[in-house]
Amino acid sequence: MRADKKTKVAFSMGDPHGIGAEVLLKALASGVSDLRIRPFIFGDADFLQQLAGDLGLSGVLRDCTIIPSAESPYPPSWGTLSARAGRFAVQSLKKAAEYCRDHRIPLLITAPINKQAAHLAGGFPAGQTEFIASFFPGHRPVMAFLSDQMHIVLATVHIPLREVADQLNAPELTRRTVLFHQTLQRLGTREPRIAMCGLNPHASEEGLFGDEEERIVIPSITELNRLLGKGAVQGPFPADTLFHRAAKGEFDGVVALYHDQGLIPLKLLAFDKAVNVSLGLPIVRTSPDHGTAFDIAGSGRADSGSMLAAIQWGLRLLPIEQAGPETGGR
Repeated sequence: MRADKKTKVAFSMGDPHGIGAEVLLKALASGVSDLRIRPFIFGDADFLQQLAGDLGLSGVLRDCTIIPSAESPYPPSWGTLSARAGRFAVQSLKKAAEYCRDHRIPLLITAPINKQAAHLAGGFPAGQTEFIASFFPGHRPVMAFLSDQMHIVLATVHIPLREVADQLNAPELTRRTVLFHQTLQRLGTREPRIAMCGLNPHASEEGLFGDEEERIVIPSITELNRLLGKGAVQGPFPADTLFHRAAKGEFDGVVALYHDQGLIPLKLLAFDKAVNVSLGLPIVRTSPDHGTAFDIAGSGRADSGSMLAAIQWGLRLLPIEQAGPETGGR
């Protein structure tokens, strides 16, 4: 590998009425030279150039390849819900995913979309993770979140809370936790200590508040310790105390059984630095762990910390042979 080799990274532009393009440009301006990446941005070149100028970042796109994927007028109707903006976001994401698949781009970083706008555009599933997975048949992605304070994987994702208990099953819980364990090892933890949440209050208090722990969670933990080694996965623990223990460093990762069980403590601790990661795909995919922030879109006040973290964590997760010599964070 040549010493000047840069890692190719694809970026989707996100909803043009939100902060996605702003945080992308700011992140590239603050860290692209040190990270040694070659950015491929999927979206609208005129939009990006004009926004870069307004942000005082006119030179940031000089080393970027912009691949036209959709068009959006500039300035946009900042902060507004729009089917047209939703179509733009979906088309940008579609082209980026296809390009990664067809041109062996190892890392895809997605700017935030507005799910309601995407649904107005039609043909969009529950979220970006599910949409990206449709371009890689045979792969079932798992949603995880990484930050300096805490690592979390979700057993269920975008489903109504009333359906969580019915969706949980031991084989899938085991599969997701194994992928999570492998990810923590890739990040440098040789023998990860993983804790699993209970579903019910006090992890059901020996069956007083439900039997999901006994029927689903404990059998999964037993199988995981057979597969990964005795003590690799502990629990189930009451969620109201587990995240405090994890934040103090007692565990390397936490398995949360439903979306808000994991995301509330994560965003409390690392709102501007946490990263959404799709495990189990043939590419690495990361995204900032925040939305389109319509309330501040167009103001120039968006914090790019989570987008920069998405780049950094994505590079750390790449296999050594796919990362440039100074990008792997190893």
